[in-house]
Amino acid sequence: MDTNYCSEILAQSTAVRTNVLNDVKTAVEPLKCDLDGVLQYSTSIVKWLKPVVDLKDYYVYPTNGITEGLNWWMAKETRSIYMDNGDYQWVKPSFKENERIKYISIPSAIDGNYRDIDSNTVALDLAYVGSTKVKKIDLPKNTDYVFYSLSKPFGVRNVRTGWFFTREPDQRLEAITHNAKYYNYYALQIAETIINNFDIDYVYNTLHKKQIEVCDKYDFVPSDSVWIATTKNSAYDKFKRGDVNRLCLAPCY
Repeated sequence: MDTNYCSEILAQSTAVRTNVLNDVKTAVEPLKCDLDGVLQYSTSIVKWLKPVVDLKDYYVYPTNGITEGLNWWMAKETRSIYMDNGDYQWVKPSFKENERIKYISIPSAIDGNYRDIDSNTVALDLAYVGSTKVKKIDLPKNTDYVFYSLSKPFGVRNVRTGWFFTREPDQRLEAITHNAKYYNYYALQIAETIINNFDIDYVYNTLHKKQIEVCDKYDFVPSDSVWIATTKNSAYDKFKRGDVNRLCLAPCY
């Protein structure tokens, strides 16, 4: 194979599966699961995300990664959902005889880059925040739902950390999370340890130089997220998203 092709990237699935950096492993591996605790749910995630997005006026609930939050929202949503071609494929557009609302991921699941937010955006997925330099996201007033997880930026996908932010309180989630105190105590412990010990641009600052080196070597275009690059080289067409090939650089790190 041509030396300008990266066999490690070509061997991957089309999913973005990121790595846990060594300092993060050192911080979280000694943690133990609380098997008997009954504790009020509390998180520092709103404060941690504030350099990028202000969610102080939102209610927050723990989820099993972003996916569970998206499932919860889509199961209850009565309006038509649309999104950009190539955005996160788990979200299924729906076509109903009523108002149309938009789902969008920023940085985008299409190419790992920041983009403008459509004023009709009701659901915002922040999956790659935490893997870019600090850049402010201004939320439209009608953005009712925001989703976040540490799976993509910090690579802890197997723990399934996640948060679901809503403009209005969700009565069922209030009951199970805050009243019954049923939530994943171990995932919370992992998540809070990470956000209390690592800045929101830690992953970016650690990997950005390496990202540029890899992209220069293989003639890729570096994305805003350090885990991602894009190319129009047809050798990578299996990674097609929209009109570009989205590549996960994790094997190169």
